[in-house]
Amino acid sequence: MKFIMAIASNAYTTYFEPQSDLDGTICYCEVCDRTFSDETLLQLHKRYECEIEYTCPICDQIFFDCLVLQIHIQEDHDHSQLNSSSQSINSVFPTAATMSLTTINDYLIAQNVQRSELMEEKYETSKMMETMNYVSDPVLAMALQQEEDEENFQAFQRRYGASEQSFSDRAQWNLDNCLKKAWISQQQYNDCKMNLSKLVVQPIERKESRTQGIINLIRRSIPINGVGGVIDRRLVSNCDHFAATWLDGGWSCGYKNLQMLLSSMAHDPQYRQQLFGDQCDIPSVSRLQQLIEEAWNNGFDSQGREQFNRRLYQSTKWIGPTEIMACLAHCKIKTELLDFHQSTDGPKSNSYLHLFKWIKNYFDNETLKSDKIVHPLYLQHEGHSRTIIGYEQMCTGPIRLLIYDPSTSKFQCEHFLKTPQKKIYLFRRTYQSFNKPVYQILLLKGLLGPHDQEAAKQILSRKVLSS
Repeated sequence: MKFIMAIASNAYTTYFEPQSDLDGTICYCEVCDRTFSDETLLQLHKRYECEIEYTCPICDQIFFDCLVLQIHIQEDHDHSQLNSSSQSINSVFPTAATMSLTTINDYLIAQNVQRSELMEEKYETSKMMETMNYVSDPVLAMALQQEEDEENFQAFQRRYGASEQSFSDRAQWNLDNCLKKAWISQQQYNDCKMNLSKLVVQPIERKESRTQGIINLIRRSIPINGVGGVIDRRLVSNCDHFAATWLDGGWSCGYKNLQMLLSSMAHDPQYRQQLFGDQCDIPSVSRLQQLIEEAWNNGFDSQGREQFNRRLYQSTKWIGPTEIMACLAHCKIKTELLDFHQSTDGPKSNSYLHLFKWIKNYFDNETLKSDKIVHPLYLQHEGHSRTIIGYEQMCTGPIRLLIYDPSTSKFQCEHFLKTPQKKIYLFRRTYQSFNKPVYQILLLKGLLGPHDQEAAKQILSRKVLSS
């Protein structure tokens, strides 16, 4: 008992330690009476550290203290119960069947470490936004993504035609906002405004949004020998990151993720010849809008075409996986769309085990292919989309996804290129962060044959049942 309690007492350490003897304003938490040096620290503490829940892996009882959970497992359950309860989650937590009290404790520690990393990331982002007196495209992208998350209802209205805000109008609004907040100089503003009409119609994506070399750097620089709890990793072969910029920030996540898919396909001979020929330039957002409209005009996803009032080019309407399927099918690329609904069987903490199991199997199986080419997955949920580039197997059992998010700025990606081990958290996402009602995954399936393209005009999805 003493050994377990000693370990558990060290589990709950956080990035935001209590402050004392501080100069200036002190912010108090009314829940636990801890003090913090500024309001940002206090708000993050309330969000991530107050009322943390720990679930017993055997009986699903909720505890608010990891030490109490340790004692509960030792005194109220025996090892046979633990082994029995582990069967349902063995696919994603492969070591669960042999978990000891020590490994359970390690898992709790890992949860707290991940929570601390997330809080550190949020704090760094917040402080960056407060102190920057200038702006580059990436900094604005973070601010616009926050706005996007806070305005889901209006954004979905824009997607389905309730708003007629144009591409150039939104870009001008973003630019005005930069100047208003003193993120750019008057001269920078004038230069951007003068070129705005050209930028919104350019066919090739600008280098300001693209970061290359991330996959190879993860493969070379982030160890999988148990350091940090990582014992294995699966990655895509190649994929560049594309961030939202001041030109398209606030509504372009679907297009950015399509650009990420295309950057991966450009390295695959079967797709490269079909899509790019001798040139591997990635299409801009406005060019992708034209391609989707071309697909509609050729009969692909006619139902979706009507939802967009038959017009997408030079608008700020969101797109999702069905528009991407139509675009790629028009280019003779075969895709599949899968629906993963939140499981109602068992505890809420296990509601997306089938999603994580499917993702793990996908990367495991793709790695075994003869050509060794592994492509990313397009991930959609309510209000946002991202790109899955791989997963990490943790020594304590669960896998952790590696994800490109368009709201991760080029500024942040370039920091990763300089200090990969310190900034790898930018791409890591844990099981606990998946809490939306439905997730969709779009995957590439090769080329469409002559007789397949007509059937591909009807966009369908397949529901993946939890086992």
